[in-house]
Amino acid sequence: MYTYDICILAIGHDAEKAEILAGSLRKYRLPAGTVLPDPSLNYKRILLDTENALLDDAGRERLEACRWLALLCSPGTKDDPVILEKLNYFRQIHGKESVIPIIADAEPVDSFPEGFIEQKTVRRIMPDMSVIEKTETIEPVAADLRASTPARQKEVLRYETVRITASILGLHPDALEQRHRQRRKRALTIALSIAGVICLTAAAIFIRLGLIAKAEGDIAKEQTRLSTEIAMRTIKELPATFEGDEIALEYINEAVENAKADLAEYGLDELLVDEENGS
Repeated sequence: MYTYDICILAIGHDAEKAEILAGSLRKYRLPAGTVLPDPSLNYKRILLDTENALLDDAGRERLEACRWLALLCSPGTKDDPVILEKLNYFRQIHGKESVIPIIADAEPVDSFPEGFIEQKTVRRIMPDMSVIEKTETIEPVAADLRASTPARQKEVLRYETVRITASILGLHPDALEQRHRQRRKRALTIALSIAGVICLTAAAIFIRLGLIAKAEGDIAKEQTRLSTEIAMRTIKELPATFEGDEIALEYINEAVENAKADLAEYGLDELLVDEENGS
């Protein structure tokens, strides 16, 4: 019986990425209807090892208690003696097929420890029926957390979280990713539907105000007040409505933050503060 489903092993330089990955795995929820090949399997019992402590008896026991090892690879990982000792010990106990390499930085050839990249000599039959030998470089199928922008980092983290979860549970990554996309599409559809209702409501109010303006003059201040009231109500109530749906809530919270940024750009952030203090 394993105590941990996965040990995430990284050098101190990659500790933050390891913690972010661990958090993403713990928060991930399997799509409804997912059938596990073994119902007793789990993927949220995570051991985080980023302290670069020497491998002692307690460390060996922890590695023995893990089903999988996820190794974050960067140039500092390649020749780190502590990392290599832990990696080799885990391979001896569980086999190299239970190791998930994850590229955290730089190119694989500069980051993978020795043994991850293999050189194999293969024979090829040419059109004239002659046989030639060619040496090919074979890299393991690895997760990849590299990204150039914050938005891309989020996208990559979501994708690799699904792939790593699938590996831990013995599922096909493509099947789980397809279910995950369907769930995200449903969540986005819900959020967009609600946003559409809010926009229609706001449009109706402004049309009404436009008619009143013919008789009562300038009502820009009233329009601003009502706009702020609608925005504030949405920002407060929409996340609470989907509190139990983590995927939908992720999109909604992102939309709320974008809305706050837009209001700040137009100088309405102070009005939002006033609304919050007055509520």
